[in-house]
Amino acid sequence: MDKQEQEKLYEEMAEKLGYPGSVACIDYLKVVISPEDGKLLLEFITPATVEEVAARLKTDQKELQEKIDELMGRGLLFRGKTQYVFQFGIHVFWNRFPHNKDEKIPEDYWRAWREFHPEELDRFAQLRTERAEAGGPAGSRVIPHILALEASPEVNKDDILWYENYPEILARGKVRGIVECPDRKEWQGCERTKWTCIYLDEGCDPDLDPKRDSRMKFFTPEEGRAYTEAMEKDGVMHLLPNNDFSQSLPHVLCNCCPCCCVVMGPALRSGRFRQFYSPSRYLAVVDKEKCTSCQTCVERCFFNAIDFRKTANSKKLKANVLAENCMGCGSCIVGCEQNAITFKLVRPPEHIQSQKAMAPMVMRGIFTYSTANLK
Repeated sequence: MDKQEQEKLYEEMAEKLGYPGSVACIDYLKVVISPEDGKLLLEFITPATVEEVAARLKTDQKELQEKIDELMGRGLLFRGKTQYVFQFGIHVFWNRFPHNKDEKIPEDYWRAWREFHPEELDRFAQLRTERAEAGGPAGSRVIPHILALEASPEVNKDDILWYENYPEILARGKVRGIVECPDRKEWQGCERTKWTCIYLDEGCDPDLDPKRDSRMKFFTPEEGRAYTEAMEKDGVMHLLPNNDFSQSLPHVLCNCCPCCCVVMGPALRSGRFRQFYSPSRYLAVVDKEKCTSCQTCVERCFFNAIDFRKTANSKKLKANVLAENCMGCGSCIVGCEQNAITFKLVRPPEHIQSQKAMAPMVMRGIFTYSTANLK
């Protein structure tokens, strides 16, 4: 294959992956995929079996299977029962590659990813903006910290819905896996735990494959509770789809902070966070008598939801929650050593969108295939 043919091949891959003419996408593809591999991967841009592709290419089926197994190990192909596919949901595809062990990630990978990633994020931002401008519900919601709920005596345990109880969500998954956040791994600028990207059930399928050489760790519900507590103590936000999971659990569970997350950070800086993320059903409240004005809560709050004001009974400024800014995450509660901040329930269950209501709001073009709809 000469140079001109190679260029046409990468241009075709970028176009079929949804980024026609993108110089950054083409550069990224050149780093992770050889021309020979790219030619084969295009045979699986729509689901196909080994037999079908071997017949099209007039090649030996056994040799083709060996090559497919190698591409699967690198996270470039995904398998159903008999079919394979290259395009396992665009966003999932891009974010699977950093799951590989370090020695399996090309030397120039992070440079190419940094240059292409903003383009992928623009697509997310455009779709989220379209949803917000159409008056649709926020696509994601804040899940309250379980440590904050448990530290709040005014919250009746029976009022806590299972789909806002993070450890319970994890426990309901049949399979649970966790990997390092690609954004934290990329930028290396955050002291919070890097093991925050969680996958459930179908989301784990590609990494469960024996051919896959992934760094994903699989965990029990008890270990899930430990991961949850570690993230909450570090001030990491639980951000999940804005629905009641009545039809299926989420396959990807995001746990983010604005200094690392390339979705949460821009959403906050845009001033449109509440158009993209719905607050939890809870509001933080302050016991002024217990507050010692340490300001830890201010340091932990990403939403400018706490200021300090004078009170009638103290010369010290005391913490005050700005209800219009509070997202009900509970990070301030978890960080308060004086137990001066707790939750109160302020919104009904209907505040969380039903699965049926969210169904028409699926982000088109982002999640294209999954192992569930591969034959």
